[in-house]
Amino acid sequence: MPTPRVVRRRRAVKAGVSLLAISLIAAVASRIYLLQTAPPSPEKIAGLSEQESAILGLVNAARTHAGLKPLRFSARLAVIARAHSYDMALRGYLGQVSPDGVGPAERVRGAGIGYDAVGETIYMGNYRDDEHLAERAVERWLKSAEHRATMLSDRFTDAGVGIAHSGAGDIYVTQDFIR
Repeated sequence: MPTPRVVRRRRAVKAGVSLLAISLIAAVASRIYLLQTAPPSPEKIAGLSEQESAILGLVNAARTHAGLKPLRFSARLAVIARAHSYDMALRGYLGQVSPDGVGPAERVRGAGIGYDAVGETIYMGNYRDDEHLAERAVERWLKSAEHRATMLSDRFTDAGVGIAHSGAGDIYVTQDFIR
């Protein structure tokens, strides 16, 4: 006696549903695998904080408003900028040149980064009011003729931002630029 049509249809539906379930499980498993093995972004490698990212975003907004191209984020420059901010915070000075006489060009070159042009902006403020740090730093830089010229220069294509807090309650921000 032949298998009834209804039974054949049920078996086909069950087989289709099983195949669909297996396909979905395979797709989810491959997605998880790809997410775990994908290379991390430069921002993730540099450990870019929200404030550092906000500063770069505000600087790029100012550049765009001035008709310039936005700066590309450089993880290596972010590490250099953060190191300079930490140095200023630990040794209690504010300057583009360290007490040892090391300036932005030497720091960038010392990290093995080649460049045609190098620049730097620095800022120090009180970190008890951390919430609007990015706005305060960029606003201060835009009010300074030297810092404004650096930020809005068409000579630069890449930038990195680094922030450090001192034990005395101050916050130091460094932004390095290169082309």
